[in-house]
Amino acid sequence: MQTGASKADRPRPFAVAGLRPILEVLKEMNSERNLRRLITMILDTMIRFSNAHRGSIGVLKGDRFNAELSRDRSGSEIPHSDLAALGTLLKLVSQNGEMVVVDDVRKDARVRSRLQQPGPHPCSMLCLPLRAKSRLLGAVYLDNTQMSHAFGPRQREFAQILTDHAAIAIENALLHRQTTRDRTTSLSNHAHFEVLLESELERARRLGQSCGLLMIDVDDFKEINDVHGHPTGTEVLRRIARTLSDSVRGMDVVARGNLPSPEPVVGRYGGDEFEIVLPGTTREGALKAARRIVAAVQNQSFSVDGKPIRLTVSIGIAVYPEDALDGQDLHVRADEALYESKRAGKGRAVLCPARKIVRDTQPRKGLLPNWLEDC
Repeated sequence: MQTGASKADRPRPFAVAGLRPILEVLKEMNSERNLRRLITMILDTMIRFSNAHRGSIGVLKGDRFNAELSRDRSGSEIPHSDLAALGTLLKLVSQNGEMVVVDDVRKDARVRSRLQQPGPHPCSMLCLPLRAKSRLLGAVYLDNTQMSHAFGPRQREFAQILTDHAAIAIENALLHRQTTRDRTTSLSNHAHFEVLLESELERARRLGQSCGLLMIDVDDFKEINDVHGHPTGTEVLRRIARTLSDSVRGMDVVARGNLPSPEPVVGRYGGDEFEIVLPGTTREGALKAARRIVAAVQNQSFSVDGKPIRLTVSIGIAVYPEDALDGQDLHVRADEALYESKRAGKGRAVLCPARKIVRDTQPRKGLLPNWLEDC
């Protein structure tokens, strides 16, 4: 009589060795509300544990998928165009809402004709729907460039379990985005920006770092609206928002120890005003970042009916703890600097005047009258 577990009943090495990191990822997924970071986490995990070499995640917008992110096994971002059959598989998933498996690309008529371009071609592919509460949110695409039949029952089962959890996390992130994003520009709205600013100030206090705040105003925006109409004004705001985001993306910020590097946050304050928090940034660094933004906006080519429109922005800068000790005062000081920037001729960045911060209830003293500005 056999008393021990049969060979078939014993835990598989994958389940034992891979369970802990997978559970950690699921835990992180459930708490992550930033859609970009969440999608990156999901995709890297899917590629790592499902025998894939490359992957992509598409999010359903209207009646079509938009590829949000494509990466390879090394964690490098790759162009969506490198995945020749990506569009075909996303379309198949959108049509039937079911998992699509291509065991051997050479023998599958659905995708064979799509693989004529040069470059590494997949040998096998897998595409799974991201579905939450019966609603299709998107799809995950995976491929293996070295072997056919790479996605067997075991890999498909794992991928299905992970996408079930991922879909719920993505739905929560999308709902979070709706309540925290400005509809016109897709930047953080002011209420959410204030929460993020306070979080970064708390981080700065804890780690003994600086934290910069930029207040940005589109110069002569009322004239743009009056002369060219509100639709043009709306497009100008969107263009400025993209330029601001591009200008601070990848900017060097201070990280301490093994903590994740904080990221600059761009928000819409309201009307034609924007705001940016720069974690770990000194007065000198904040001025340098603001100068880069001013130049980037001025270098934009924007036209209406073939007629160019010159876009410029004015920026006011304040930095914790040199200029203020809390978010409210930081806004006041940055706004003062913005006013001075406008008064001095627009299209420039101005630091608020340096002054001694008194950390008690006494009146603040030592206001310096000289404005440091980028002319």
